[in-house]
Amino acid sequence: MATTTIKMGKRGTIVLPVKLRKQFGLGDGSLLVTEARDGEIRIRPAFVYEPEVWSPEETAYFILINSMTKEEWDENLPHVLELGVDPTQVKGLEPDHREGLPTNAEWEARRRRRREELLKEKRIA
Repeated sequence: MATTTIKMGKRGTIVLPVKLRKQFGLGDGSLLVTEARDGEIRIRPAFVYEPEVWSPEETAYFILINSMTKEEWDENLPHVLELGVDPTQVKGLEPDHREGLPTNAEWEARRRRRREELLKEKRIA
């Protein structure tokens, strides 16, 4: 680890040596994190995460595709309509997607049945 002495300018401005800027891929406008620790000032590149921004149509798709029952779909529908999206026109969903969903009662019955099957398998094994 090479040590370099640099001079601080007006308003606390410092210039990082070219070798360090190249080594860490830093350019004009690069973000750096500063930290005071153990009597030292430490500077390191900041890694900025750019969150993905979904369009209203993508948001509607994720809301509706994660609806597990007809009742849940109906609860989520106002959120989709608030986005200004027609649920029958959501790319990736069939226009009659809701009709293929079970009701809450059917979902619960499936869940119970599957739980019993798993318990039987465990007893046999």
